[in-house]
Amino acid sequence: MSQLFISHSSHDDAFVREVQQALTDLKQDVWIDSRELRGGDPLESAIQKGIEDASAFAVLVSTHAFQSKWVGKELRIALDVQKQRGRDKFPVFALLMNGEKLGVFENFFDEEPIFISVSSAAGGAEAAVDPILVAMGKRKAHDPVATPQPKEELLEELVLELSDFRFHEQDGVRRPSAHARLTYEPATPGLSHIRSTQSWRFIAPIGPIEAEELRWYLEKFAIWPSDYFRDRARMVEDNLKKWGALLHAAAMPDESTANVMTAWKRIDGQVQRRFSVYIDAAAEAGTAAADLEAAREAATLVLGLPWELLHDGTGFLFQGGKPTRVRRRLPNTRDDLKVPVVATPIRVLLVTARPEDDACGYIDHRASALPLVETMEELGGLVRLHVLSPPTLAALRDELDRAQQAASPYHVVHFDGHGVFDRRGGLPE
Repeated sequence: MSQLFISHSSHDDAFVREVQQALTDLKQDVWIDSRELRGGDPLESAIQKGIEDASAFAVLVSTHAFQSKWVGKELRIALDVQKQRGRDKFPVFALLMNGEKLGVFENFFDEEPIFISVSSAAGGAEAAVDPILVAMGKRKAHDPVATPQPKEELLEELVLELSDFRFHEQDGVRRPSAHARLTYEPATPGLSHIRSTQSWRFIAPIGPIEAEELRWYLEKFAIWPSDYFRDRARMVEDNLKKWGALLHAAAMPDESTANVMTAWKRIDGQVQRRFSVYIDAAAEAGTAAADLEAAREAATLVLGLPWELLHDGTGFLFQGGKPTRVRRRLPNTRDDLKVPVVATPIRVLLVTARPEDDACGYIDHRASALPLVETMEELGGLVRLHVLSPPTLAALRDELDRAQQAASPYHVVHFDGHGVFDRRGGLPE
């Protein structure tokens, strides 16, 4: 097994754990005694076995390492293993922390050692990943490639504001509804927003039957497209345009939004487009508990509508020469989340949650997590990525609280989930 043994003083545990996490995200195993040893283990024999089982060895040279009786012993064991296997088979290199020199450790090496300068400052662990992988022989050395900064894109946006949630019943059919207003927010600074001439009562045009058919088509038939279910799948495909058109008509009725849509259609084809569904489920003070619960359920159902299917009669909004992205928004009700978004490193918390029962099919979390990890790693110290483990709500709450108390809150929580919402508790209070 390919594994890196990192020898270090226990005073440097925090930095080494960050290096371990960054390498583990890239499927590189790391052995560090502060995490692997347990009370009662025979220390020297366990450490020696850890070094012998490893495929590479790194010694973290710091002020504290010079005072550690173990670091020198571990380095001697590693160099003996290297003599037996060869430099190519068992690389041994030094990580010089915060400008430290090899000092007395230089006398341990028979040849000029490989050394890498590392920093304990924010982003230092992530920046060390590439040279460590090169030293381990996992990557070829290359000149750093400058990361081009993306140009600021102009973004035209339609915002459907929904509030005052309740249920509408007609002819025995119960559908969620809300007070609605449509706003066009131009990309050009200084231009005024254009709001619909009047508000209206939005009523969901499709219900649980259609939602279940769409869920089946996307989550089951798409994975196992059996000919036995081909007719059912064809019916869903034929209904996609119909459902999208019904949703478009309910979300953008001509009699209320003609002025907004006229301006929207004049948009230059070179700019980006986005449609946002803004859900404000807040209720008036004194609202009865039963009404509050019904409002939350209605808001959750509206949020879960297949907005990506919006169809204006000529095509789906996400297709064509002027594709429109879709997002769902909830209001921010707190003013104490002071996160310096422009400060680096950008801290990203990755949550990949999957079901643990047969309620819905498993989708391999690596399909989306690994590309994100690899992309973030290329940015060096600009981004710090942490993977939540276990990916539970309790662990998420604890990690966010810990980061907040440590004065290093996350800038981004990237949630990759698969499952279902509770109809009543799907929205946060």
